[in-house]
Amino acid sequence: MTKRFTPPALGLLLGLAMLLGLAAQPAAAANKIPVNLRVVTYQGKIIFDSTVKTGTATIKPTSDCPTLGGRTGPARTVTGATALGLLYQASLKYKALRPLKVSDSDFGFGVCGIGGTMAEGEQWWSLYQNYKATSTGAETTKLKKGDSVLYFLSETWQQPNPDLLFLKAPAKVRKGAKVKVRVFEYDSAGKRSPVSEAKVSGGASAVNTNAQGYAMVKITGKTKLVARQSGLVPSNRVYVSIKKNKKHRK
Repeated sequence: MTKRFTPPALGLLLGLAMLLGLAAQPAAAANKIPVNLRVVTYQGKIIFDSTVKTGTATIKPTSDCPTLGGRTGPARTVTGATALGLLYQASLKYKALRPLKVSDSDFGFGVCGIGGTMAEGEQWWSLYQNYKATSTGAETTKLKKGDSVLYFLSETWQQPNPDLLFLKAPAKVRKGAKVKVRVFEYDSAGKRSPVSEAKVSGGASAVNTNAQGYAMVKITGKTKLVARQSGLVPSNRVYVSIKKNKKHRK
């Protein structure tokens, strides 16, 4: 029997396969986009808030999700950047989101629990994209670069969710500086308005916003600012770093 491949030809094929494999990896990575992901409960607990790169994801359902129904089963691939793929891929990287409990059904994937917090009774994980309630499920919510996604554990499906807070603040300041921040409120339709008496914490001391939503915050070191107000979903975290002093030439 003659050999199908001679040693040089086999080596050439192996080299070509490796080259193609290496070329495919950067292409796959290039298809991923950065999206901000937040996970918050109705008690005001911020489980996660960070930017994650996401794209096509192969997800295996791991829970039968008592509140939603569904089943465990074989993995399915969700194509492109989606809210579900974002959550799943973030859970692979960040411990705060594990365990992630997802079920599958005739209606698609359902989110049962995030970071050990399970939806129970009338609770459910509602979804927001760019501070607006979505009309689609996590699996079919398509994302764009720079989007903001919120998974919010709702207390009950019988009542509307509270409005969302949004904090605008500088990301880098000089140590000891007083900076102006502003807090807005988003309703479920995505309409924005300034918020008074929202408490901004994370600076040298907690401060309240004025009637136009502004507050002056003193920054004494690297910190995370967040705005809260009773009855509303806590704001995004703003991670503030300290500018380095420039060295003066003699």
